[in-house]
Amino acid sequence: MKHIYIAFCLVVFTVPQSRAQSKVTDTAYIRPYTQKVLMGGYVSTNAVQLVNAGKTYLPNNPFNVGVIFALKNTVINAMFDYGVVSLKGKSYGKTSLTDFQIHNYGRYLMLDLFIQQYKGFYSQSGSAGHEIMRYPDLSVSQIGGEGTYVFNGNKFSGKAAFEQSEQQLQSAGSVILGAGVYLYKARLDSNMVITGKNPFRNFQAGVNGGYAYSWVINNRWMLAGMAKAGASYVNVPQLNGGEKIKVYPTAFARGSATYQKPRWAASFLMLINNKSAFAYQNKYQITSVNFQLSYVRHFNSIFKNKKN
Repeated sequence: MKHIYIAFCLVVFTVPQSRAQSKVTDTAYIRPYTQKVLMGGYVSTNAVQLVNAGKTYLPNNPFNVGVIFALKNTVINAMFDYGVVSLKGKSYGKTSLTDFQIHNYGRYLMLDLFIQQYKGFYSQSGSAGHEIMRYPDLSVSQIGGEGTYVFNGNKFSGKAAFEQSEQQLQSAGSVILGAGVYLYKARLDSNMVITGKNPFRNFQAGVNGGYAYSWVINNRWMLAGMAKAGASYVNVPQLNGGEKIKVYPTAFARGSATYQKPRWAASFLMLINNKSAFAYQNKYQITSVNFQLSYVRHFNSIFKNKKN
């Protein structure tokens, strides 16, 4: 039976959006689309990867196709996608997953929420990477999110860079400051050669900072990106059953390449969210990776007006 992958985003952050709209936008840098409706489609792949002791554990995650729908000046901004087929063959095992994400690009506040649960991983070894080892009982969960404040939001548009619901007219950048809270859970597989195979929970909270920039190459092409680095306070399970608080680095980045015209836009987007979890004297790097190729079109109305 084919695995079905569903991610649905309904953005209802009305308070941050209303505050952002009360601040003046520099129209020499940002222009909204005049149309009222945004519709589009995309193909994507999302995954959670685990690295321990130099070995990378990967899920056999699906290739997704989806649709986008949004109404201007409302709280309706939705994405829905369906996992068509696993990216790898049966020899790489089967991954069961739930991947729910919300990405909201406000004028001054960006919000990213993750609920990701993956079970069933594989690793490759050998000189050519042909030896495949499966870990059907290995499961990793990431639940949490973070907010990012954009200091120069009146000139730098996250909506233009990562959502294509606005247009960036001139190149602009901004210092960004953020904070995040995450809960990680992992259940290890008996095939993994790791000291201390007990399941663990890892809670962490931290702050980060960085820079965001959109480079408007011409009136059609734009490259954009943002990167943050910081530190998280982590509760580390110990072998004796207790816990210890430590501080470890974090990284978060997203980027896009966009081709835009007055009524439509095509873009490639990527997101990388890298954190570290620690348990029983072992370090685990947990990385959430998203890639998406999308096409969006802007309409004044879904239905054509009838002629009088």
